[in-house]
Amino acid sequence: MHMDEKAIAAIEAILNRGNDAEVRRKGGGVVVLEVKKTIKHSTQRIGAAESRWG
Repeated sequence: MHMDEKAIAAIEAILNRGNDAEVRRKGGGVVVLEVKKTIKHSTQRIGAAESRWG
């Protein structure tokens, strides 16, 4: 398996945007995937706010 200049440039562009790049083998080459995750909901950390029981 050999990554060409286009694959490396694609990976660098994805990383520069702040996303994760995933590389997979396909046939005799590679596929570069851009992984984007969106936070839909997040709870507060324990201890981040005052306890409602204390």
